[in-house]
Amino acid sequence: MKKRTVVLVAAIVILASGCASAPKVPQWVLQTPQPDSTYTFFVGSSSGADIATTIGDATASLIAGIMKYVGVSISVSSSAEAKASLTDYQAQITQTVKTESKGRIVGFEVVEKYINKDAKSGLYTVHVLARYETKELQKEKARLEALFKEKMDAVVVPEQKGDAAAAEGRQLDAIRFYAEAMSAAGGSDIDNAQVKLERNAKKASAIAATLTLSIVSGSNAQIPLGGTLPTITARLMANRGGTLQPVAGAPLLIAYPRKLTSGRVGTATTQAFTDANGNAAFNVSAIDVAGKYRVSVQIDFASISDLFSSLPTWALPYSDAVEADLSGNVAYAAYSVVSAAKNIPMAIAVRANSQQAAISLDLSAFSASFKEALVKQGFVVADAAPPASSAPDIAQLRTLAPPSMQRFALASIDLGAVSKDGDYFIASVSGSMNVYDLVSGTTLYSASKSAQGMGASERDALSSALRTLAGQVFANDILGSLP
Repeated sequence: MKKRTVVLVAAIVILASGCASAPKVPQWVLQTPQPDSTYTFFVGSSSGADIATTIGDATASLIAGIMKYVGVSISVSSSAEAKASLTDYQAQITQTVKTESKGRIVGFEVVEKYINKDAKSGLYTVHVLARYETKELQKEKARLEALFKEKMDAVVVPEQKGDAAAAEGRQLDAIRFYAEAMSAAGGSDIDNAQVKLERNAKKASAIAATLTLSIVSGSNAQIPLGGTLPTITARLMANRGGTLQPVAGAPLLIAYPRKLTSGRVGTATTQAFTDANGNAAFNVSAIDVAGKYRVSVQIDFASISDLFSSLPTWALPYSDAVEADLSGNVAYAAYSVVSAAKNIPMAIAVRANSQQAAISLDLSAFSASFKEALVKQGFVVADAAPPASSAPDIAQLRTLAPPSMQRFALASIDLGAVSKDGDYFIASVSGSMNVYDLVSGTTLYSASKSAQGMGASERDALSSALRTLAGQVFANDILGSLP
C-alpha cells in the first residue's frame, strides 16, 4: 500500500456571547463535493445540546450516507453472517471517525470536521467530511451486496434447489434440499426463521404425500425349506398433476428375516436404488425355517433425518411430520417357506437317559404331546421301540421302525429338579432330539432343549414339563426347521 498523507483540518469555532460575526462556513458543509477521479465524498451532519452526542449523531449520519450509496440494509431475509459483517463494518467506520485514522478501513479517511455552537440556543452543529477511494468503496459495495443478496441466504439457496428439483421430477432430491433449508433455518439466528422452516417443511411433506411405493414382482412366493427366493422388484412412483411418474435414484431400505445363531428369527437390512423407471430389483436370502414371512421396503431417508439432528426443540414437530410422511410409505413382499417333512412318514421313539429318569418320568406324556403337535400339522407318525443308546446306528433304527417309515425321531430325556413353591410344585426336564433319514442315513435335526412345568404334585409338575418340552419346544422347532 502506498504511503498516504493525512490531511486533517479541524475547525472548531465556538462563538462566545457578544461576538460580532460567525466564522465562514466551509463550502463542503453547504454542498457535498462531487466525486473526482480518485475519491467519493460523504458528509454527516447533526445538531444537539451535547457535543459528544452530536458528534456521534453526525457520525451515524455519515454512515447512513455510505450505506445508502452501497445499497444494503438489514432485512428479515438477511443472514446472520451478513448482519455481523455489516455491524463490524459500521463499527470500523465509527472508530475511524473518532480517531481520525485511515488505517482501519482501506481507502477511507476523515478529511475535515466543522463544529459550531450557536450563541443564542447553545446548540452544537457538527459536520464531518470524509472521502473514500472509489475503487475501494466499490470493492466494499460488491462484498456487502454478495452477503446481503437473498439467494446467498443459507435457507433460500437449498430451498431454491428444492423447487428446481421438484420441477424436474427429482422428488427425493427436492425433499433433501428442503430438509437442508429447514436445518439452516432452525440452526441460525436469522429473522423469520420459523416461517421459513415451516414453509420448507410443508413443501417436503407435500412431495412425500405424492409418493407411492409398491411391490411389482416376487411377492407371495412359496419355496421349499432351503430354497431360493425369486428376485423382488419394488417400484416408487410420484403423482404429478394426476399422472404417475417414476422416481429415479431413490434409495430404498429393505428389511428381511434371517435366522440368528440362537435359532430365533431376527432382521437384516440391505439397500437398493430405483432406476429410470422407478424400479429397484433386489435379492434376499430366504430364511431356512419353515413358516410365513415378509420383506419390507421403504424409502431410506436416513440422510434426511441426519439433517434434522441439530434442530432446536421448537422445530421438532415440523421435522417429525416430514419423517412420518416418508416412513408411512412401506410395501411388503410376502413369502412362505414350506417343509416337505409332513409328507414323509416318521417313526417316533422316546427313551430315558438315566435310570432315575426312567423311574420318575412318565415318558408317555412326552410321546403323546409330541405326536399330537405333529399330527395337527399333517404329519404321518408311528411309534417305534427305543434303542438302548442315545446314538444308535442307522441299521439298528431301520429294524426298530415300523415298515414304510422313512425317518426316525429319537428323544432322550433327562430329569432335572423338582421344588415346591407354596401349594405347587415346579419341575424341570431336559432332553435331546435327533431326527434321522432312514433312506440316506443322514442326521436331519439335532438339538438339546429344556422346559419347566407346574402342578399340584410332583408327578403333575413333571408331566407338565414333559408336555411343554415335547409339544411346544421340540415340536415347534422341528416344524420350522425339518426339511
